[in-house]
Amino acid sequence: MSYSYYEVYTNAQRAFSGLGFPYGADEDAAFIISWLEAFELSGIQLFANTQNKIDNNFNGTLTNKDFANEINLEKKTCLMIGPGLIDFLNFQTLKNNEVQLEIQQCIDPLFLIPLLYRSVQKNIYSKISNQNKTLAILAKNKIFIHDDIKNNNCPNFSLNLSKREFQIPDEQDFSTYDIINQNLSNGLNPHQSSWDNISALAFRTYVPESETSRQKGAGGGDAND
Repeated sequence: MSYSYYEVYTNAQRAFSGLGFPYGADEDAAFIISWLEAFELSGIQLFANTQNKIDNNFNGTLTNKDFANEINLEKKTCLMIGPGLIDFLNFQTLKNNEVQLEIQQCIDPLFLIPLLYRSVQKNIYSKISNQNKTLAILAKNKIFIHDDIKNNNCPNFSLNLSKREFQIPDEQDFSTYDIINQNLSNGLNPHQSSWDNISALAFRTYVPESETSRQKGAGGGDAND
């Protein structure tokens, strides 16, 4: 079944709220998932595979309070910790023009890609690499992602953010995504069983039907309308 980008985002946001994500954090996480789904990177399925680990277990705190050459994510999901991390690095980049640091114990680096894409809108570009091997580049009009990132198979890597675009590699094992031609109004087709799983989480946030709730305006379809 096909859904709009807005439907995917709204269902994901409600699901994260149902999992105990606070206001704001649920929106950031929903953006990550719906962006990945829009770019055909299985966002809803990844969410469904992760939801048992994060149910009522939100922790978006970074233990590294000061800027350093490395940050250990301690295997916390980037659905929780990613938005704060990238906001912090964006601030450092605006001050210093360029930032480079080592990220350690990152279990889901793919979840950082939508957040780094959002930074491009602020003219902050990024590159992920590991031992001189380029794993991802986010430029103004295109995104390049290596299979190791798509498969969340690089827990330790170097992350560079800069006000200048990075050189695009000539390698053949990159997937290329054209930002300009990506039409988010197209129908999205998430894996149906994963969609049903996420919808069940979203249902936790719905107002239970009762005489009292009807008197307060609930009913008439979606109680969250």
